[in-house]
Amino acid sequence: MIFAYGSNMNINRLTQRVPSATKFTNVFLPGYKLVCNKVSKDGSAKANIVKSGITTDIVWGVLFKIEKKEKPLLDKAEGLGKGYNEDSLTFYAENNSQHVAQVYIADSNSINNSLVAYDWYKEFIITGAIQNQLPADYISQLQSIPCIPDPDEKRSEKNYSILQGE
Repeated sequence: MIFAYGSNMNINRLTQRVPSATKFTNVFLPGYKLVCNKVSKDGSAKANIVKSGITTDIVWGVLFKIEKKEKPLLDKAEGLGKGYNEDSLTFYAENNSQHVAQVYIADSNSINNSLVAYDWYKEFIITGAIQNQLPADYISQLQSIPCIPDPDEKRSEKNYSILQGE
């Protein structure tokens, strides 16, 4: 299972990358915060989760099942080994059941806290959270993620078309 907490929560985005992706359940990870500080090759920041050590900090996301043969496609899209490392963590569902899943976390050499996300990337995160019916207060937190317009109009149009399911 894969834990999606950033743009991969958006089902249009994820199934474009790995068509077999099916939602298992919503889960949360206590003691972590979602930040957009992972350096992207497009010059913006992408989502990352960082350990805060504060138990009231929570990252919500979605567990997805994907076919084993498609995992390399997701690894490539996420830049595994080129900015993101993979870890296995324990996540909690609302009924407190525990689930171990794979998660992509930015490596320390790929973090820049002065970068911000592009507006379309933030939309992937927010629409994914809404699609998966994450808690309203968490969605409100996501809406406060700083962002800027993408200076590359074609890239922006391409990503907005994915958001609209085209």
